Amino acid sequence: MTIGCSKVGRASSVLRGPRAAFMFLLLAQTVACRGSSTYTGMGDVVAVDAAALRVTIDHDEIPRLMGAMTMTFPVRSADVLAGVGAGTRVRFALVRSGNDLIITQLVPTAAPRGARPGVHDHTPHHGGVVAMVGMRHLEAVATPDGTVRVYVTDVWRRPLPLEDASGSVTLELPAGRRSVPLSLRDDALAASGPPFPGSAVAVGVRVTQGGEPMDAHFMLPLGDAASGAAGVPLEGCVPPSGGPGEGRRLPRCTLTFDQPVTFIASAPDGATAFVAVVSAGVSAWGMPDGRFRLGLAPPPPIVVPREAPPHADAANAVAVSPDGREAVVALENRLVVYSTADGRFVRELPPRRGVVRGVAWSPDGANLLLTVFYDAAAHLVRLDDGREISRLPVELEAAAVAFAPDGKLAAVGSEVGAIVLFHLASEPRPRVLADTRQPIEALAWAGDRLVSAGGDGVVRVWDVARARVLARGEPAGAVRRLALAPGGGLVASAGFEGTIRLHDVASGALLETLAWHGAAVGGLAWAGPVLVSGDGQGRVALWDLSDRLGPQADHRGREVP
Repeated sequence: MTIGCSKVGRASSVLRGPRAAFMFLLLAQTVACRGSSTYTGMGDVVAVDAAALRVTIDHDEIPRLMGAMTMTFPVRSADVLAGVGAGTRVRFALVRSGNDLIITQLVPTAAPRGARPGVHDHTPHHGGVVAMVGMRHLEAVATPDGTVRVYVTDVWRRPLPLEDASGSVTLELPAGRRSVPLSLRDDALAASGPPFPGSAVAVGVRVTQGGEPMDAHFMLPLGDAASGAAGVPLEGCVPPSGGPGEGRRLPRCTLTFDQPVTFIASAPDGATAFVAVVSAGVSAWGMPDGRFRLGLAPPPPIVVPREAPPHADAANAVAVSPDGREAVVALENRLVVYSTADGRFVRELPPRRGVVRGVAWSPDGANLLLTVFYDAAAHLVRLDDGREISRLPVELEAAAVAFAPDGKLAAVGSEVGAIVLFHLASEPRPRVLADTRQPIEALAWAGDRLVSAGGDGVVRVWDVARARVLARGEPAGAVRRLALAPGGGLVASAGFEGTIRLHDVASGALLETLAWHGAAVGGLAWAGPVLVSGDGQGRVALWDLSDRLGPQADHRGREVP
């Protein structure tokens, strides 16, 4: 099963160590503190107190929330306890209400631990778009005549009875927002509105089944030209509220998702940004105005242990090919390749033995350089079949990766602060750059210079040929992401502090701090003159920084005549 909440869900049972625990705890806290979150898990009922509406469960890890333990929870109503007693194996859903975690659903399962396998499947069964809400799936389908159909299935994608279901859809139309009721038609809930113009329609769906509401947002395609997406903001990219403060820059517009942003990548031409969001997959947005383009299709279904807690997918990393035609998405140990033209699945590489940490696409488009958590090496693999070409060892654990522009050098950062440079063609002895003992979380090449950042919060510019630091930025909080601006003269860095810092590559000088995000920044990429950033609260900002880029520059930051 893919990690879903990327490193926040099942990853905590796979990844070990104080640093991994710290990183995952921060993201888990970001998600858990949001009142609208629904959590799902699995466990064994220890006791039921029907009078007090409480149940005690010896539960497994609850993705995005807590580790395995025995705990007593309040339940929303007496109906939730129906058919449940001590010793019952259950899947459960719970929501946060103030300081309480309230069980909203208990689903008995006859499958004991280690029993029959299930299928982790977010693919559409009716040609629509799928969203996971708690332990159920909603698939929405739209047709140009104005009809929206909604199919409801359980965690294993088995159809659920809809006789007691009701709801409505909210349509984003040129004439304004319109709400239309859903009614039972055959095996789906359907709503009819006016004919839909264009190639896609933004739809908000609310379905109530068994007294439990399920809400999801969709961008639904009206043809076969491109894929839609779940979880996207219905209102699109909107200007931030409030005016700029004294000397404070604000984004040109913002997108608000329901779940954390885990990664952002951009196409080489700067026309598209790819945003990875927990539970919402990866969606593509046109630049510079932030228009929705398409969503990348869900990965192919995989067989998983039946007792594994259900969870949504989230990308650990995204990389776009040098020609812009394909994107690779890392989902736990999976590497899935998509067409960027229509979002369709192209192929999947053989799975890795651990959770993928970093990915870089070679300049010639033929290979991937990747790292895996708790693996003391980077791996160079072929894009066509995933075959490993070479293993690039480092000390302790490999982290960030980057190819030099000519593809001859590969830089691999490590958990102990060293950067190892590998000559991929001539294979001489690797060189080591070292100036810190903190993890190297991000690398970017600026021509023949290398920019690095990580746990100590210092952005460094390296003279690779002489193995020395040319410039150091002022220390800040731990850096998770680097993004090199077009021309190579400016680099953006961000991390757990939530602020974005712009440094001059030539001198290391801090030029500007962008303070708008209220949570750790998990995604950062330049799309032409627009810097796209995303945080743990699901907020994405588009920053127009054309005034900072100035004349076209070469990779050393010098103006080009």
